[in-house]
Order: sequence, then structure tokens, then C-alpha cells
Amino acid sequence: MKNLISIILVILFLTQNVRAAFLNITIDFNKSSNCKLDKQILKNEIYDYKEFSADQIKDNKDTKINIKAIKSQELKIIGLSDFFTNAPNGVIYDTQILKDNTILLRVLSKDEMYSESVFINKSTGEMLHEITTNIDTPNQGKEISFFTCDMS
Repeated sequence: MKNLISIILVILFLTQNVRAAFLNITIDFNKSSNCKLDKQILKNEIYDYKEFSADQIKDNKDTKINIKAIKSQELKIIGLSDFFTNAPNGVIYDTQILKDNTILLRVLSKDEMYSESVFINKSTGEMLHEITTNIDTPNQGKEISFFTCDMS
């Protein structure tokens, strides 16, 4: 699990300043999955990467997501957040990867001050959802949520 988290964080940080969209969707994919929150890490004006267990989070409830991908065209994840589900006009689909056991999606707001990223390991069902606010400012915030999803 620690290796997976390290790899994910490296990928997300490497793509942080890349503005050219990266599209690598090798298969058509349509899957619904129930996901259970395991823990959350917050970095904001109050917390500096503080970890909270699922029991400590007030709004902890199971999340149902739907992953839709069209080979070489687009990747959508519906149900994880309003931003992903109802992407406003002008959002930047920075990274869209779906191949073998890996799903990675990163979307930026038009002004590039807000982003959401999701990484899913299809074989283990591990999912990481990262929200970054105030990008490139001293008061950048992060909300990193770890889920276990039923991918069967």
C-alpha cells in the first residue's frame, strides 16, 4: 500500500505543472462500483497533512461511481464529486489514462487554481481521490481520500 501511495503521489506531482493534455485510453470501459472511504488526509490552514480515519469523518458514506471510457477519446468518472460529474465549461482534462489495471484522471478548472485527480487500481480496487485548491499559491490546500472499491 505504501509503495502504491508513493507511486501515485509521484505521478500526481509530476503532472502538477504539465498543461498539455495526456490521453492514453487503450480500451473501452464502462463499470459501476461501490466505494468505501478508508481514510482522508487534509492539508489546509488548520491541518498540515493530518490523517483522519473513516470513523472520524462526519460525511463518511459509501460512494457509487461510474467509470466510462471510450478508447482514444475520453474518460469520465461520475459520482465521485460534483466537479467530475458536472464538469463546468472550459475545464482542462489534463491527464486521462485507462489501460490494463490503471485508471488516472486529472481535471483542472479553467483558471487552473483548482484540480481533482483520481487514481484507481482496477485489480485491487484501491482508489485515491485528490482535491487541490489554490494551486501555485502559498495557501494551497489538499484533500486526499483513500477508498476501497468493488471492481468485480
